[in-house]
Amino acid sequence: MSSVFSNKALHRIQRASSRRYANVIRQQAKKKKNSEAKEQQKIAPASASAKRDASPAQRKNAASINANSVGPQQEIAQAGDTIPLLFCKRVLISGTRYGGTWIQPDLLKQASYNFNGVFLYAISQGNVATLPSVQQAYIGSVSLKFLPNVTIPTIAQYYKSQSQMAAAKNVCPITSGKIFCDIDTAYYTERFNSPKGFIRRDPPTRPILYFNGRFIVRGVGDTTNTTWTVPGTAIKIFEVATGIDRTANFWANSVYPGGVGFTFLFNSRFSNQQLVGGQAVGYVLDFKAAGSYFPPDANFFTDVYGTSEPCVEIYPEGTVNKQTNSSNPASTGELYGEELETGVSPVADPTSFPSSYDFTVFSDITFLEIQGEIYDAFQSGSPRKTTRQLSVFYKNGANVVLYSQGLSTTGPSNQFVDLAMHLFALIKRANPSNALIAQPIDTSNLQALATFCENIKAFFNGVIDQSVNVVEYVTDIAPFFLLSFISKNGRYSLQPLLPLSSNNINVSALTPVKTFTEADILPGSFSKVYFDQAQRRDFIVSIIFRESSAQEIGGQRTKTVRFSTTANDAPTEQFDMTDFCTNQEHAEIYAKYELSRRKHSTHTISFNVPLLTTSLIPTQIIKVQRQRINTTGDNRTEIETYQVTGVEHASDGITSILAMHFPVNGSNVSLISNDIVNTTFEVV
Repeated sequence: MSSVFSNKALHRIQRASSRRYANVIRQQAKKKKNSEAKEQQKIAPASASAKRDASPAQRKNAASINANSVGPQQEIAQAGDTIPLLFCKRVLISGTRYGGTWIQPDLLKQASYNFNGVFLYAISQGNVATLPSVQQAYIGSVSLKFLPNVTIPTIAQYYKSQSQMAAAKNVCPITSGKIFCDIDTAYYTERFNSPKGFIRRDPPTRPILYFNGRFIVRGVGDTTNTTWTVPGTAIKIFEVATGIDRTANFWANSVYPGGVGFTFLFNSRFSNQQLVGGQAVGYVLDFKAAGSYFPPDANFFTDVYGTSEPCVEIYPEGTVNKQTNSSNPASTGELYGEELETGVSPVADPTSFPSSYDFTVFSDITFLEIQGEIYDAFQSGSPRKTTRQLSVFYKNGANVVLYSQGLSTTGPSNQFVDLAMHLFALIKRANPSNALIAQPIDTSNLQALATFCENIKAFFNGVIDQSVNVVEYVTDIAPFFLLSFISKNGRYSLQPLLPLSSNNINVSALTPVKTFTEADILPGSFSKVYFDQAQRRDFIVSIIFRESSAQEIGGQRTKTVRFSTTANDAPTEQFDMTDFCTNQEHAEIYAKYELSRRKHSTHTISFNVPLLTTSLIPTQIIKVQRQRINTTGDNRTEIETYQVTGVEHASDGITSILAMHFPVNGSNVSLISNDIVNTTFEVV
């Protein structure tokens, strides 16, 4: 996990302040117009994987799919992609269900076994113990359970922990026997022999792998009297790497009677060695019994093509005969061709790999396997390979240590505090079994914060699908849960953005933790900065969040929130919570916080005091009392309430304090908190 930092703004300021830069600007202005082309974009080398990781196509949160379309094509995983973290939990509160999330995983592996599709998806880091139902898995815009004209596909889920894999490194977690951990072991559709012409090419690994195969007749209607032929004189063979014509070598080494004069016959059906017609649609011929393999043939290319290099065989369009047996009526159906399925493996039994193999890279990942006909519609003359994007609804995400419940157990969670601790555990900065490792993060208040988040229905239900800097990520996301991620006495800590009482927003009189007077503040250190007018004017908040209905793919929703006195044409600011928010209550309370904070908080302050020996941390409430003196003679004492946003202790014995205006009414009740809890907002 990494981040890149820059300070381009500071660089521009420094550059603009120099005379030399001003001269450069004047010189550039004198250049010809055609020399003012846009500067070529600078891209960091060796960053292709990171750029793909950050691309919109790699987002795993389900997007809205038009019900009238088949949806986008399935995203395929590539080397270097980030395995997502599925973090969610569906709960029932007062008769209403909250949470769960849709995920659109990448396709990791694809196979064809007995001409049925087999598909493997990487769902999440960690163990997702809940298996989704078939009706809550969609291909494009259609549920697997309701796919027309096919048998309902089956789904299975696989997971092995790191300790399980370490104990048996050669045992793959995927145990269906149809998709394998080994990269060289697969069942796949090799080619499609079409009457309109086709190409045969054996893989370069053909001489070193065990193999088997079968083919199936594809078409529609009756094809029992249809065959097609291609004369041997029409085919061509070329060496792939060099392009050398190896046709003569092929016929010189062939076992076909008549050599080049041989005619290839396809879809033929024999009885007592006599041609009696064609094969029916759906007919399957196995070259080897299921589960068994032919041994590798080290001399395959040499024996067939007279060269050690792989070659390609080109078969042109053949001659179709719908009345192969003149004694029977002509076939009325259409023959598409023969689909060939091949199995390859470096071992004779791919269900039991030798101990020398190591599949531990597949540990601690939850995989979902789908078996069934989820391909796009069959097209004559080509194998079925593509599918629409898979979307799956998960009620529960990966099991994590539940700090929200006092470390008593593990399980799925929707609590942000559990997510934060799990992310730190992933980078080895937190471990409930090791107190020394757990020290960098204060865990003493996590249960209380979890209760607060549950009370305001602020839940995390989403997918982390990109590499993140954990500290930055937790810091940036925490405010959406009305929390702040701070440094407290040398440790990280989560604190509420608003004062709490009994794990609810406090709308009673506040008691500041400390009052600072002019006797405390070092002379000349106090400064006050007011927010600019644009930040203080009335505005409307637009919040985007996601649906979490298990009945249809969760699309995005939006709500606008404003004070009832705000004009309809006030500027609108949008906040995107689609990565984790799936309920309106959560979206609304954050919108109310933003509106109230911007309405009542007008400025920030900073000042220095002699070194504080008592604890003062960000989010705490303080008072500042100062004597205002001016030339008009109306000197008076100013008392303001603030929320600490930063505390720094210097080696010279000075403590610097930053704080944001946090006004209270005459009863010392926070204006921001009171608005959030008691003011009626207009929500559309």
